[in-house]
Amino acid sequence: MKDVNIISIHFGHNASAAYLRNGKIEACVSEERFNRIKNSTGFPGQSLDYIWKKFTKDVDYYVITQHSPGGYNFLKKCKFKSVSSGIFPNYGEQDKRLPWLLKYFPNLYYKKLMRFLKNSYSRVEKNAALNEEMKKYFSDLLNVDKNKILYLNHHLAHALAVRFFQKNTNNEILIFTLDGEGDGLAGSVTTIKNGKINILSKINRVYSLGYLYSQTTAHLGMKPNEHEFKVMGLAPYAKREYAKKIIPIFEKALWLDKKNEFKSNIPMQLIRHYLKEHLAYQRFDNIACALQEYTEAIATDWIKRWIKKTGINNIGGGGGVFMNVKMNQKIAELAEVESLTIVPSAGDESTVLGGCYYGYAKYCEENNLEMNISKINNLYLGTSYTEQEIESYMRANGFFDKYEIVKPENINQLVAQLLAANQVVARFSGAMEFGARALGNRSILSNPASYENIKIINDMIKNRDFWMPFAATILEKDASKYLINPKNMTAPFMAITFNTTSLAHKNLPAALHPYDQTSRPQILNQDANPSYYELINEFKKNTGSSAILNTSFNLHGEPNVESPKDAFYTFANSGLKYMAIGPFLIKKYGN
Repeated sequence: MKDVNIISIHFGHNASAAYLRNGKIEACVSEERFNRIKNSTGFPGQSLDYIWKKFTKDVDYYVITQHSPGGYNFLKKCKFKSVSSGIFPNYGEQDKRLPWLLKYFPNLYYKKLMRFLKNSYSRVEKNAALNEEMKKYFSDLLNVDKNKILYLNHHLAHALAVRFFQKNTNNEILIFTLDGEGDGLAGSVTTIKNGKINILSKINRVYSLGYLYSQTTAHLGMKPNEHEFKVMGLAPYAKREYAKKIIPIFEKALWLDKKNEFKSNIPMQLIRHYLKEHLAYQRFDNIACALQEYTEAIATDWIKRWIKKTGINNIGGGGGVFMNVKMNQKIAELAEVESLTIVPSAGDESTVLGGCYYGYAKYCEENNLEMNISKINNLYLGTSYTEQEIESYMRANGFFDKYEIVKPENINQLVAQLLAANQVVARFSGAMEFGARALGNRSILSNPASYENIKIINDMIKNRDFWMPFAATILEKDASKYLINPKNMTAPFMAITFNTTSLAHKNLPAALHPYDQTSRPQILNQDANPSYYELINEFKKNTGSSAILNTSFNLHGEPNVESPKDAFYTFANSGLKYMAIGPFLIKKYGN
């Protein structure tokens, strides 16, 4: 029987591409890893080239994870070049008129602007000429007939991505999506049972919880669409009695109505003016805490209402707001929630997974085939390099003269001994992991027992904000020793936090949040990554600890490394002393 080949493409921020064959995701990569532009926005040409060269050009359907030509319009404005995604919508001349209009006619202006933002999207979506231009552009770019390209609603793509991680796809699932915006929406509520999709609710982009969070991030002097995790990490440091006084400011900006819908009198795209007025002279840590607690409260209330309305307690989540791992913990702890499936790296990069699902479902329906979706058990879906390729690169660049290079009998055993001796080691091994989290194959590893290692790693390479925690990889067989997980939630992708035990406080202080002692773990199953599992098991033999500190292998402000070239560049331009790359251990002379 012929293979069913689907390629899905996301060209918005965190541009990515994925390849599915016969119901199984074989590859999923983000453009930033190739072009070295963090959170790259633009067509993922290099990602697509990688998939074509390694797998196939015989594609049954290409799926673009935006339905409206609005995103295509943005590509045109960028002259079809990749840019960083730390870009917020700019309303040009309207924005210049805002100060005096807000001063004298705020309610009238917001009302008119709300209507304008809703209608402007609708006009773009219905623009027949622009739709045809977009379809011709992608048809020419991909060199395929227009009928071979499907355009999928952005939030449905987020929702469908959940299906690849759902434990039992026979169970009906209630899926929530939340982000800044995509295809005119900022969220949705969807049920899926036996492949039947039922969209229950749509959140218009003007009521975007994602924008409220991102614009508060900007108000705090950080980069929206990139530094929201810093606000989340800062939140526990504040005194709650001060933050509690700020929460009503957010509650008055965006709330849930009697129909369980998000509502506001202010379009969230312009919430910065409201924030500037009402958050003036409030301490930054108190603002962060108030925003985080508000986000957790409104999200959990929203989910509880829909569980009550539908009677479904198997829950899924996707979209950038579900990158908020502390919010995910609060959702998991709800008595109403029986199971929780969060798409790992839930931002727009993961829409390509939903795109693959959609394309496969359509092909199967048209050809009277039974869908056979393979669950994604690990995210090692990217590029890999052989021992010969690594050695050839090192010889071609004279690294055998520049560095001390050995090939031990067991690289994992040697790295474990170095970690036990409190050394920091970068690890480049096997297939690159997909998404925002380093999961051991493109990681910097350290002994989590020494709190001093936080400063060492930051001084060496990471330069992280002082309040930000590092994460741990924990062997699945010993996870209960460190994590308080009464519902036995699976957590292989660093997508949720847990409270921790006293043993974790003793053995893993450098890999916990310094203030609230929570952990954002990668719980590692042996089958998911046997080599990495072996390394941590060897570390356990040396120390008694079943966990190591794991952070991404990159210079501050750069994407995680993809190739040997990236790995050696990062190694050379940092304070790292050791790097394990393939079967080789690299050490700088004089260290």
